[in-house]
Amino acid sequence: MTVFAASEGMQNVYAPLPFIAHLVFCVLATLLYAVLFNRRGKKHYLVLMIAIDLTLMTQFWTQEIVIFAVGFAEVIMIIVAAVLAYQSAKEDKAREERVKDEARRKRLEREERLRSERLFVKQEYIEKNFGKNMVDHAFDDEDE
Repeated sequence: MTVFAASEGMQNVYAPLPFIAHLVFCVLATLLYAVLFNRRGKKHYLVLMIAIDLTLMTQFWTQEIVIFAVGFAEVIMIIVAAVLAYQSAKEDKAREERVKDEARRKRLEREERLRSERLFVKQEYIEKNFGKNMVDHAFDDEDE
């Protein structure tokens, strides 16, 4: 960082880093959050990307009103990003529960179907080998 500061001369008091280091940081953060948004589709990554890039304004404008506006916007964006991340986590959890419930329901249906098929096969085996009448009337009182 001191190499960047020495090559750039005096840094303004509001900027978090010397200009080149700040620019590199913002470019890398933008690329990272763009990739994360592209892969996961979560909106809070875009909000964080904009919040980080907004800090570049402190390199060019040093008026107090601009600095306070950037600071206020940063706080708002961090709050918005936190709310969006929380909502996204709740939606993911609910979606995961639905998937688990659906898998559980399918497993129970499959087990029930297999059980009924086994019963059907057993009934078919009994009728084929012992005759339907023999099994159906095995305990009738009329034969006595």
